[in-house]
Amino acid sequence: MTNPYGQQPGPGQQPYGQQPQPGYGPPSGATPAPYGQPSGPNPMPYGQPAPYGQPAPYGQPAPYGQPSPYGQPAPGGMPGGGDINSIPDYKTWAIVSIFFGGILGIFAIMKSNEVGTYKAQGNYAMAEQASRTTKTLCMVGNILAGVGCLFGLLYIIIAAASF
Repeated sequence: MTNPYGQQPGPGQQPYGQQPQPGYGPPSGATPAPYGQPSGPNPMPYGQPAPYGQPAPYGQPAPYGQPSPYGQPAPGGMPGGGDINSIPDYKTWAIVSIFFGGILGIFAIMKSNEVGTYKAQGNYAMAEQASRTTKTLCMVGNILAGVGCLFGLLYIIIAAASF
């Protein structure tokens, strides 16, 4: 039977589709690789980065200054190389915004909970977007509350001056 890929078997290998025969093995002068050691011509030692300009072996991080190969995330676990736990959820600010911003504070708490959910799922982009939305809702709610307080104080001052 011939090899459908057109390759010839290497030394010590059986042709395609045939079983090894008893008594045959590696040539008498060759020693097999020790257990757990990679075989083949000049394998890279484990834990060493690939030479510059070549992709790192699968499962190892890319050397510094090189993009990650094959679409793998950077060593930090996120596309930017940072930590997903560094994304703020602004939960305390959202809770305080309930008292000042009213309905916007409630929406801010809901978005803050989404940040935690996306972080638990490992979805960096959605966690970052929900965090920015939470911050925006808190700022708008607090600014509107501040403007409302100013109008309230002006109303009280004008009402007191008219008596």
